[in-house]
Amino acid sequence: MQEIDQTTTLNQQVKDAAIKYVRHLFSQADDSDFIRLLKKEAFKNVYKKMIVEPDEFMPQPRPADIEPWTGPKPDSPKDFLKSKLVLPSLPQVLVEIQKVVKDPDSSADDLAAVINKDPKLVAAILRLANSAMYNFRTEVDTTSRAVALLGFRQASSLALGTVSLSLFKRSDGPQVLKVEKFWKHAIACGVVAQEIAKMAGFHDSERFFVAGMLHDIGIYVIFESNKSLGLEVYELARKNGNSLYDAEMELLGFSHAALGGVILQDWNFPKSLVVAAAAHHNPDKAKEDPDAGIIHVADFISRALGYHLGLSPVLGVLDHEIYESFGVSGEMFIDMIPEVQKLIDEIFEILNPA
Repeated sequence: MQEIDQTTTLNQQVKDAAIKYVRHLFSQADDSDFIRLLKKEAFKNVYKKMIVEPDEFMPQPRPADIEPWTGPKPDSPKDFLKSKLVLPSLPQVLVEIQKVVKDPDSSADDLAAVINKDPKLVAAILRLANSAMYNFRTEVDTTSRAVALLGFRQASSLALGTVSLSLFKRSDGPQVLKVEKFWKHAIACGVVAQEIAKMAGFHDSERFFVAGMLHDIGIYVIFESNKSLGLEVYELARKNGNSLYDAEMELLGFSHAALGGVILQDWNFPKSLVVAAAAHHNPDKAKEDPDAGIIHVADFISRALGYHLGLSPVLGVLDHEIYESFGVSGEMFIDMIPEVQKLIDEIFEILNPA
């Protein structure tokens, strides 16, 4: 009887802690019906994780090997990129994919030939084509068939995103940004974005999957290029109880979103991916372009469902005008969550760069 009472007490303590955590997580969000539905899903995930992985919610000590940040404060994303950064280098296959995409005379065979130069990319594309994301009736066993079934634009977007994810690697030494969390969040955002795009009636939904995977490249560059600066931003967000975006704006005067847009533009990535990265935290600046809006919504949802970076104590604000413009009800999406979570796990297993 005593053991039962102790278990009941412990479960109630965990429940209270989960409720407190979720309330603070959504503290900047409104009280709409969709937010209330997301809160319920978030509570289920947080409660379960607090039992299975309680250390995840414990305060993390400051890494001893990271020196304090001393500035100077950059004037803009462009100015920041002029400093000594560790930008991921573009693989040759990615450069060749970009050339094929931009050449109006390129064919599906040209794209398949480029993909075939990279065995890892071939394996990933075939596994994706045979995954639950597409549900083709027959097995896809060659790159040419994958490109034919997916279509040139969809296949090129998928190849571009698949290679791009491999840019984000673990660095040596202490980490503020957990790269494994970054991968999982990138894939989760991509999957959620693609599902929303499908429900909203967009035919080229793969571009949203790729946009989701690349939307936070600015965070990776900040935290991996200058760990002292990344730690300063992280600690400011924790101190003020604000989002990482708010801390970046206060400390730097610009956000990882703006930085990501500049990086992708410098790399000559498609405009849709540039816009999605640059404006996903303020999609009102891209009202005429759905890419930023869908990534804005998918980013919020994926973090609410537990696919977050572990850097921000709050989710920030969901722009309901943007969300409602896609004609997807909260109930429709909530009903899909189990299927979406399975798909995220499947795609993560396929694309995990580790």
